[in-house]
Amino acid sequence: MTGEQLRGRGRVVAAVGVGLIAWMVVAAALAEVGNPRVLVAIAVSGGLVCLCAVAGGAVATRITDAASAARLRHVFVVLEGTALALFFPFYWFGLGVEPAQGSGVFALGVVLAITVPVGISLVLAVLNSRAVHVFVVDAFGPIVTDSGSGAPAQRIRLLGTVLVTVGVALSAGALAVTFTASSDWLLLEVIGLLVTVTPVLLGARLTRVTDVYSARRRNVGMYLIVPGASGFAVSKFGSVGGVEGMLFGALTFGAIVLLVVALVVLREYTGQWDRPWREPRRAANR
Repeated sequence: MTGEQLRGRGRVVAAVGVGLIAWMVVAAALAEVGNPRVLVAIAVSGGLVCLCAVAGGAVATRITDAASAARLRHVFVVLEGTALALFFPFYWFGLGVEPAQGSGVFALGVVLAITVPVGISLVLAVLNSRAVHVFVVDAFGPIVTDSGSGAPAQRIRLLGTVLVTVGVALSAGALAVTFTASSDWLLLEVIGLLVTVTPVLLGARLTRVTDVYSARRRNVGMYLIVPGASGFAVSKFGSVGGVEGMLFGALTFGAIVLLVVALVVLREYTGQWDRPWREPRRAANR
């Protein structure tokens, strides 16, 4: 891939992203639901995900060569991580959309109409980031060229310490909300509390990283299963819990941000997109 190809790709991604935003806005404007505020929330969070794809495409049009791609690479990583983090509140709000009338407790048609453009935008943000990463690695070599057992590993262990410290603070806040909220929602609160504990568990494992090879055994993606599976509990408590619900949602979103940061940082460190076993295939395709 060349700089010109990346610029062309960026123009396409930006144009498609704008179209996806228009799709989502029209779908939200025409939708009829029983809780319009939740619809606004899902439209805003979904729109921000789409904007990440548009921004990534616009930045890609500024790439002229490998050197400029290397300077801008972290912008794509940030946009990708932002899109992934924002997708979780979008997903939580989506589970809380109620139909305007008739039977049922979930407006499936409305959610699908809005989810499709947001999901495509998330994929575009990830693929755009990956394309720039591969372009830079092909030109300059892997981001971490050796075992990463020195200062890079120390930074990962520091990240683990931050995850543990901030995660404990988030868990303490979520626990305090649990004690002040109505006991009718205790089960939902406990399930949601697991989300804030997840960064602590991941951070404890990252503090024991010694090199790239030990870091690859820390499957960060696995830790996103808990926030995904807890979506209904977080959505339900957030919509019926008043101020406590909103505070609880903010704490769980903080845990999501920690997990996404760990995901992108560890991926950079371990070279998930540029492992040595991929080199022969790249050489064959040239």
